[in-house]
Amino acid sequence: MNTRPMLEGGGSQAGDGARGNVAARIASFAFGALVAGMVATPLFPAGGSQRAALAVLVVMSLFVCATADAFVTHGRRAISAAAALVVVTFFVEVIGSSTGFPFGEYDYGDALVPQVAGVPLAVAFAWAGITLVAHGTFVALAPNTLIRVVLMAGAITAWDAFLDPQMVGEGYWTWSDSSPAYRGIPLVNYLGWFATACVTSLITLRMLGVPRNVRAISRGVYATLAVLSTVGFIVFFDDLVVALVGGLAMGLGVIASFSAVSFVARRRRCT
Repeated sequence: MNTRPMLEGGGSQAGDGARGNVAARIASFAFGALVAGMVATPLFPAGGSQRAALAVLVVMSLFVCATADAFVTHGRRAISAAAALVVVTFFVEVIGSSTGFPFGEYDYGDALVPQVAGVPLAVAFAWAGITLVAHGTFVALAPNTLIRVVLMAGAITAWDAFLDPQMVGEGYWTWSDSSPAYRGIPLVNYLGWFATACVTSLITLRMLGVPRNVRAISRGVYATLAVLSTVGFIVFFDDLVVALVGGLAMGLGVIASFSAVSFVARRRRCT
């Protein structure tokens, strides 16, 4: 009887042994750094160098955590997938910032460093990190490839309901065309995010396949991003609209993941 999805704390054969244990510890440490960076961000002046450094810390912690967590299950394929996602999304961002396709017209500032071809490298690592987190959180919940891609892409795009308003507020990038818009961000940006996320989701599914279970750390990371971002926009950034929209968008995914795992756990206890 198929009783998935359940939480996956250990690895498959690919990630077993000492390397898998080390990867799990790295994922846990990076998770802690992610939380610390998010909590510390509002304590410094908006637009300052401290916040820019913390933004990079949060992104790189997300990337390291997600990659290490995927390694526990998928072994070295996780590293290859992470590298592929960084490369693909970097070139998408180069094209996007140069041509306006597929996100709309925008320009990066010089606060986030390092940059290559005018694109902060942290942006590509953010794409890779959130894609791997979405893979570990949602893929095991879906019965076929189409639904898996839609779930992943939707979860990734939901994060941008928080990310773009915060980053624009910090001055890390600016939008030229803001109508029709959400908090000054053209709605076409979210179509571009969803389309790009579909591509990154397909790449990840192709390279990593479908995990048997939900990865516990990935699910925790996604839930943490949702909760801390919601609290941050209510308490520190003073924007209830973003808190509501982002909280609902990411919250639906969090509820779906936790509910599915809890339901299957109850079924297993009853059989």
